[in-house]
Amino acid sequence: MSGKRDRCGDEPCAWCDRDGWACRFCGGTGWWRPEMPERDAAGALNWVRVDEPCRMCGNTGKEHNPLEGPVPA
Repeated sequence: MSGKRDRCGDEPCAWCDRDGWACRFCGGTGWWRPEMPERDAAGALNWVRVDEPCRMCGNTGKEHNPLEGPVPA
């Protein structure tokens, strides 16, 4: 897993210019670990963890569209 990006790719981006709000989906790491379905040799469905860049913050680790009011747990 490589590092996070400095900016999301949108220019200009008011969210990338901010400091202090970590992305609520990846916890500020820029990476998340979703589960992906995979079938084994017998045809049973299993769930496998996959490491990928966080799509919600553009792999920046910074919040990019906070909800109004309290952030859900």
